Amino acid sequence: MSVDYDQEKWGVLNLRHLILDSQGFIVFIDNENDLDWITTAEYDEKGHEKPEKHKEILNGVALQECKPTTHLSETSLLSFKRLLGESLARSLAHDYKKAAEILNHAESYLIDRGKELSRQWYLARAGQTAALILSVGIILWTFRDISTNIFGAVFFNTCLCMVTGALGALMSIIFRMGKENLNCLSGKALHEIESSYRVIAGALSALLVSMLVRAELFLPVFSRIDQKEIALIALGFVAGMSERFAPSILAKLEKSHKKKEE
Repeated sequence: MSVDYDQEKWGVLNLRHLILDSQGFIVFIDNENDLDWITTAEYDEKGHEKPEKHKEILNGVALQECKPTTHLSETSLLSFKRLLGESLARSLAHDYKKAAEILNHAESYLIDRGKELSRQWYLARAGQTAALILSVGIILWTFRDISTNIFGAVFFNTCLCMVTGALGALMSIIFRMGKENLNCLSGKALHEIESSYRVIAGALSALLVSMLVRAELFLPVFSRIDQKEIALIALGFVAGMSERFAPSILAKLEKSHKKKEE
């Protein structure tokens, strides 16, 4: 892709995107996505109006450019480099206030794109894990007569409770995603592992609640109602929605046990 600039003045450049071609300098992004600039001898002789301010902007641009950007798409990376280039160009033009503002925008842009990617990784794997557990539940339900005869009604209903627990955990992840402090620099694998285990934790929380209700150690009223199995499945969904549900139940049981001993 050809980019128009003053070749007679600056020579042939490895130029991908032109930021600014002025009388005293040129700022551009090369084909390796590196930010580069050239100043004329006259510009260097005059120097910067506020050298300390320019050094501050230059250091900020260098710091931002050194941050990991491998997770960015080609379009997002180019936009990020353009923001850095605009900041540098404003500094070379002695507009240090505007340069600082654009540099802050570039930093925010990089953070926002990282959060978007983190959420994509997190939600995608959580959805896949929940879908896998749901598929098992659908198979059990499709062959419920055979499953009940082989494993028993208690096992069958407990499995359904765990499935709804996993779905509850998925809904919790979706609702809380905007409040999660995610950082894509932690890596894709860590995001996927954490999201998978949160869904699994929801299923295990539902299993725990189901066992405690059946043993009448937690919410004994549920074990006495007519539609107990349906109530347990609904309770499993609620248990899966809160990652702190199981620990709070165990804490209450431990306290009640201590009171009995006293």
